Amino acid sequence: MTRKKAHIISHSHWDREWFLPLESLRFRLVTLMDEVETLLDKEAGFNHFHMDGQMIMLEDYLAVKPAKREKMKQLVADGKLRIGPWYMLQDAFLTSGEANIRNLQYGLEMAEEFGQAEKIGYFPDTFGLYGQVPQLMRQAGFDTVVFGRGVNPTGFNNQVFDSAFASKYSEMFWESPDGSKVLGILLANWYSNGNEIPTDKEVAKIFWDKKLVDVERFASTDEWLFMNGCDHQPVQTDLAEALEVARELYPEVDFIHSHFEKYQDAVKAGLEPEKLQTVHGELTSQQSDGWSTLANTASSRIYLKQANAKIERLLERLAEPISVMATEAGVSYPHEYLAFAWKLLMENQIHDSITGCSLDEVHREMEARFEKVEQATMAIIQNAARKITEQIATNDAGIPITVFHAGGLEATRTVELELETDAIHFSEMHFEQIPDELAKLPEQSFRMETSTGEEIPVVVEPLGIHFNYDLPERKFRDSYFARKYKLTFTVEHLPAVGYQTIYAHPVAVSDDKKELTKDLQLENQYLKVEIAPNGTYSILDKEKVVEVKGLGAYEDVGDIGNEYMFKETGDNVRINTYNSKPVIRVLREDKLGKTIEMKHEIEIPVSASATFAEEKRRLVWHPDRTSHRSDNRTTFKITTELTLNKHDKQLTVRVKLDNQVDDHRLRVLLPTGKQTETHQAGSVFEMVTRTNKQVEEWTNPANDNRKQGFVTSGNIVVASLDLPEYEVSEQGDRLELTLLRAVSEIGDWGDFPAYEAECHREITAEFHVFLTDESNVNIPAQVNALLTPTFAIQHPSSSKEKMLAETKDFAKWKVADGLVFSAFKLAKDNQPILRFYQTASEQKLLNTVNLWRKSTILEETAGDAKNQFTVKPNEIITLKGV
Repeated sequence: MTRKKAHIISHSHWDREWFLPLESLRFRLVTLMDEVETLLDKEAGFNHFHMDGQMIMLEDYLAVKPAKREKMKQLVADGKLRIGPWYMLQDAFLTSGEANIRNLQYGLEMAEEFGQAEKIGYFPDTFGLYGQVPQLMRQAGFDTVVFGRGVNPTGFNNQVFDSAFASKYSEMFWESPDGSKVLGILLANWYSNGNEIPTDKEVAKIFWDKKLVDVERFASTDEWLFMNGCDHQPVQTDLAEALEVARELYPEVDFIHSHFEKYQDAVKAGLEPEKLQTVHGELTSQQSDGWSTLANTASSRIYLKQANAKIERLLERLAEPISVMATEAGVSYPHEYLAFAWKLLMENQIHDSITGCSLDEVHREMEARFEKVEQATMAIIQNAARKITEQIATNDAGIPITVFHAGGLEATRTVELELETDAIHFSEMHFEQIPDELAKLPEQSFRMETSTGEEIPVVVEPLGIHFNYDLPERKFRDSYFARKYKLTFTVEHLPAVGYQTIYAHPVAVSDDKKELTKDLQLENQYLKVEIAPNGTYSILDKEKVVEVKGLGAYEDVGDIGNEYMFKETGDNVRINTYNSKPVIRVLREDKLGKTIEMKHEIEIPVSASATFAEEKRRLVWHPDRTSHRSDNRTTFKITTELTLNKHDKQLTVRVKLDNQVDDHRLRVLLPTGKQTETHQAGSVFEMVTRTNKQVEEWTNPANDNRKQGFVTSGNIVVASLDLPEYEVSEQGDRLELTLLRAVSEIGDWGDFPAYEAECHREITAEFHVFLTDESNVNIPAQVNALLTPTFAIQHPSSSKEKMLAETKDFAKWKVADGLVFSAFKLAKDNQPILRFYQTASEQKLLNTVNLWRKSTILEETAGDAKNQFTVKPNEIITLKGV
């Protein structure tokens, strides 16, 4: 008869910042690590300590005690300190696919610097998991994943419920959409099921009688996992004694002070694969009552999601690709500085940080970090772009402007740039005289054209005379005054990944200004948008001959939930704009296109009723709250701008809010044009299909979901970079996009006020709407390109002898429908890296001009060099240059 083995893994789940701010928790971390070091050195029977799967925990400790670095390396080399594989424990759905890969890459690199990484896919408290995790893990060389959420309902204070498990056992197989499969180990009794093991025999008997039964209930083998630790848990210093007591009480069980690789190997050896279920795709607690999915962290403190998405795109679509382009101008690729920027961003992507479910102090610090990482990222972009433009051979006929783009598809974009002319430097004239001298110059405008002489439509706005300065590489700063203009122009045929140089020619100011019309509709060759008196609008796609009406109403509802979950007020008072009469006017109409502005004013309650404070004080779990909305009302203003430029195939909607109201949620309501049973949404390296109707166990009236980039249902596609929460009706005929959710507490295990989560601030939300017919295969690539930022830079004319052409496309590849561009960067050995993922249901070809080798996400190559690759359905394919 096989003996039962109890694997006790010592750890502390280290939420870097949460119900306490970073430095308060770092102080506790230093104490923890000092005690761990002593135990590992001196305590017989205390053999291992698991560092929560994240390297930032060790990094934070060494920031205070740098002299301990060599000691930590020794403990890692001896197999006692178990580190990696992640840099930090991220939120899976609120961070991009590339951010997830960088997290693993940088975590493994750092772990290898210390000696070795524990190669287990570790997701102890991730708020749901995307479906491509098994594929990413397999490409990284892992075949086991440990996770705490997704296939079981986990409730208040992490209580684990008995019902509605998607798997009978804590062990299961988990398969990605591409067919990649890993062994999944669910922390079925949470990551604290072996916490604070007693040393007193009587108490230990009671403890183990329950714990052993609880684990055996879910284990498919005789290898049982007990996690000795919890959130910020001090290490158990008398664990060796506690295990000796357990061995005496239960001689039939082997109690082992273990680590995950040892446990993993033992489980694999004892598995009976035919007994295990296979779970497929994303794990979001679909088979649960719906009250603890934590999906609404996607809308908590929406301003954090906006900042994160913006900087992710700057890094992925500008900083990395332009840095690759700059190597052709002789510029070294900034590996270290990119890593610095990514890691700084990742400090904000930890699962209790980017989700917006922490204290106000935590999120205030996050905003400062976002500012820092944006500054760092823009410095990379500006330096690389400047170095490139210094090498571009331009003509002398105008002011050169180079526009960079890396969306993966050729694009037409409307670009804004602040242009300077007539600069007078302080070295040329006393600075007090310069503004008056510039003011004497006649007014001017600009004509723009491509390098081949084709005219580019432009709108010019004078900005006056401004001070500025240059920072030359080999000289002291150079101050000047110049005239400044805002140029808005449309550039066609931007390279898929590359740049295009155009020219601005100073011309006399013309008198061709048009009076704004009163025609309250938008139209170009692709779309026609008509606006109703209540502010809703219809979109007609002329090419597809598809029309959807009644789009764009707003609905405000009370929210007595918390930063984790939405809960509607007990009175179900919902206020919408269907019967409103907004002020509608043409805001802008020019040669580029047209913008119509609508201003709604609705009367809504100022907050929840007074009883809500008592429900929070008594820690009433959010599903059981019943408070109503307040009887006191205030005017809530919503400003909407609808923009359709002449080359746009999508309507751009910008919503401006100044929120001073508490305990509510605002959504835009978007009819989809037809009924469906399922819908599709962008996720991490996939387009996922989700059912509209939930399972029988689902009792939550809401069915909120998370997206990356887009969601499509019926005939509409809604694309947004930074509005991740949505809901689709059971019939599929209405899509609701969350613009704001205002709450007042963290929630979870205690009474933690977080009043700044009420979001008393100005918020601007932007999304795009376009129509679709039956085929959605190209939507992910189209949205990916649409949401890619451009970067435009003015620069001096250069000699014809310069080495770079005026326009260059670095995309020496051709992709079939369904392939989505994801990354263009350099590996550590300075070879180019190219990544796509497949969203079509059949295999596709990727053809390249240059030779590449197929690589993993860790940039390790295998196979022969070639220029044609077959990409399987849902495959993530990484190529490395030869």
